[in-house]
Amino acid sequence: MRRVWWGRAGYALGGALVVNLFLSRLGVDHDPALIVLLSAATVAVGAMTMEAFVAGAHLPWTTSRDPLRIETGEDTRTLMYRRVVEAHLTSHDADDTVVWQLADLAARRLRQIHGLRYADDPERATQLLGPLLADWVSHDRRHRYRPDHRHTRYTPAQLDEVLARIEAL
Repeated sequence: MRRVWWGRAGYALGGALVVNLFLSRLGVDHDPALIVLLSAATVAVGAMTMEAFVAGAHLPWTTSRDPLRIETGEDTRTLMYRRVVEAHLTSHDADDTVVWQLADLAARRLRQIHGLRYADDPERATQLLGPLLADWVSHDRRHRYRPDHRHTRYTPAQLDEVLARIEAL
């Protein structure tokens, strides 16, 4: 880096020498120190401008997302459930969205793994799911929304227990 600036200082002095000689030949009254200072400032500003253009030339206007994407190993459905749980835990107001998403997941897993629906055998489903999750699964999708009902905010431990039961199916 020092060599580059020494070279630029040499260019500035050479330019100042040429301008001083030219003005002396023309017989123009001038200050040689001021010419050297103006030449140094001109070369410095030009060099910094060129470096700025060169540095900006390497930045593309668009970038591909492939190198920036972190591989989490999650499929989109698992990612959606994780985000719903995070939204439930960090929201200011309690919301039942996480409850119904987990209830749908539990009902689907219960049917896929055990070939059982809650309506077919509520007792066995309650044994497999646990009381809290069985209560969530027992409500039909059409009867979930109750405007007068106060939503319960579930703790991370309760949600962790429910998720463990779903995974254990």
